[in-house]
Amino acid sequence: MLTLHVRLLGDFLLLADDVPITTFEMPRLQSLLAYLLLHHDAPQVRSHLAFVLWPDSTDAQAHANLRNILHHVRNAIHAFQAIHALPQADSYLQIERQTLQWKPSAAWTLDVLDFEHALSEAEQAQQATGKALRRALEHAVELYRGDLLPGCYDEWILPERDRLREQFFTALQRLISLLEQERDYDGAISATQRLLRHDPLREEAYRQLMQLYAVLGERALALRTYHTCASVLERELGVEPGPATRAAYERLVQSQQPTGPLTTQPAARGTAELLVDRKHEWAELQAAWKRISHGGPPHVVIVEGEAGIGKTRLVEELRTWVSRQGIITATARCYAAEGELAYAPVVAWLKQESLRNCLARLPDTWSTEVARLVPEILVQRPDLPRPTPIREGWQRQHLFEALARAILNTRQPLLLVLDDLQWCDVETLEWLHYLLRVDPQAQFLLVGTIRSGELTPNQPLASLLASLQRESRVTEIVLGPLDAADTASLAQHLAGKNLDADMMTDLYQETEGNPLFVVEIVRAGVLEQESDHDGPHPHGVDDHGFVLPPTVQAVIAARLAQLSPPARELAGLAAIIGRAFTFKVLAQAGKSDEDAIVQGLDELWQRRIVREQGGDAYDFSHDKLREGTSAALSSARKRLLHRRVAEALEAVYQENLGTMSGQIAVHYELASLPEQAIAYYEQAGEEALLIFAYEEAISAFQHALSCYETLLERTEPGL
Repeated sequence: MLTLHVRLLGDFLLLADDVPITTFEMPRLQSLLAYLLLHHDAPQVRSHLAFVLWPDSTDAQAHANLRNILHHVRNAIHAFQAIHALPQADSYLQIERQTLQWKPSAAWTLDVLDFEHALSEAEQAQQATGKALRRALEHAVELYRGDLLPGCYDEWILPERDRLREQFFTALQRLISLLEQERDYDGAISATQRLLRHDPLREEAYRQLMQLYAVLGERALALRTYHTCASVLERELGVEPGPATRAAYERLVQSQQPTGPLTTQPAARGTAELLVDRKHEWAELQAAWKRISHGGPPHVVIVEGEAGIGKTRLVEELRTWVSRQGIITATARCYAAEGELAYAPVVAWLKQESLRNCLARLPDTWSTEVARLVPEILVQRPDLPRPTPIREGWQRQHLFEALARAILNTRQPLLLVLDDLQWCDVETLEWLHYLLRVDPQAQFLLVGTIRSGELTPNQPLASLLASLQRESRVTEIVLGPLDAADTASLAQHLAGKNLDADMMTDLYQETEGNPLFVVEIVRAGVLEQESDHDGPHPHGVDDHGFVLPPTVQAVIAARLAQLSPPARELAGLAAIIGRAFTFKVLAQAGKSDEDAIVQGLDELWQRRIVREQGGDAYDFSHDKLREGTSAALSSARKRLLHRRVAEALEAVYQENLGTMSGQIAVHYELASLPEQAIAYYEQAGEEALLIFAYEEAISAFQHALSCYETLLERTEPGL
């Protein structure tokens, strides 16, 4: 038996199986069939049908018209029957004296019902896997070929048309959001373009398309999208784009971001390192940013997980995604090494190119205050008055306000990133608490990473987070290890080929799903050498109590062993610095000519031991590499290198030793030179007092006393 397929979305179409029925061209006939099909669940009273279809006619004329249309239905089906074996009209229509009904039991389909069924499947798939939801949404969107009977202008159809249209737009918007979460930006672009084809006046969709192009580095296409939006709105409505759209355009015009494809987008553009199994966490980060960009209050997102689990990688994905849209971002990092200067992360933010204009726009009064932490301002602007020592509480409040004005002077949404927040100094935490409260209208998101197990209830950071939780100002995202399937996916992506299943099982057992360890094992070529899996390896514990798996220890050692002797020596020196390092300090401490330093750095960079941090700064690509490099040095070698680093810091920062005194003191102490360390610890304490950093000052003076005791034991043993 043939099945009758009816399409009402887009152009009206009847199909007997795959054969078009062309005898239903009358608009009134199509309207009647559409009404009966959409209301097939109950008989329709003839008088009501006559009124709905011919509201301006008399009752008698309307009933006559209805009888005439029914006659045409029979004739149309009969004409088709002459060629094809289509059933009689009575097989589809239940025609009674007072009512008409399209028979639900007949062999027929309706695209509107298929569309609504697909939407229902999408709702059910909401709690299932992302793949199931994506398939359901894509199916629903494909079924919507156009508006419900676009050539029909009967009043009865308008509400139904609008309802289905909004359902389509909602489904399409959900699909776009899902594709963004999956970082399938090409797919999201196609879906957004489809939305605009159906509604070319939807300004929000133009903004979304601009954002997607910007994320992929297609800045020219993003700007062209704005011009298209402006032209369409002017031509159709006689208006300009709204403030939000113009602001997005201005950010793109002013953006200095490089063009080219986004390397972190795996689905369509390729990637240097695959970001796997983080769709839920990525969606949370995106949602947090979108709340800020849409006018939400300042907010904090904490990404927590063990070392190497991918916290920094995930946050860097967000930073790249945001900055590609022309948004200002600033990144800083905290370090476990003692001697950290108070407000160091804030200083790192302020020194970045992205915030340079913010500093330049500050009035002199506030610039003078900020110069307490960024003395380079006084060099660039010698006309500024010098800051006076902070001796009273109100002066500290004044400093807090100056720093807040400098950071928030972006005139647009801002993303601040702070890596290894668990090591943040107390003064920065207190200022961050102030920053989050000072202006509820400020549009900024602070994203911090925390190592699992590093945060204790007594730490100031724990108190800050507890306070923010009570105010619903913080979102916590906990990253767990990858499962076996995602571990295999990451390893095979990095290796560029399929790998043996048993090898993947061993890899998962050894790394326990830690992405860093997977990356290190693949990069070191361990998977290609079965001998690397044989024999015992000594366990090692890093400075923070994290036990490295035996194979990963061997991996780190193997990667360092691949370096040339000069590069390996340079890596050891960089590890002793204990933080991000500059070329100048490295060259001064290395006692080598610049060409040798450049050659060594280039080798470390090519082998991904270190990464650029902007300007002439570098850092290890992960703390575990730094710690493994340091652990390979003998105690005597470490003392020598600590002395060289201290002397290098003295030479490079001789005109501004105050800001580096804490670091210099630590290196002299670790070099077993307590006399030199004492002087710098005392200077560090005095510097801390000038900015009300009392805990920092106490710590510095206590270290000075400890060094003094060490010195006494050497000079007067037995005391």
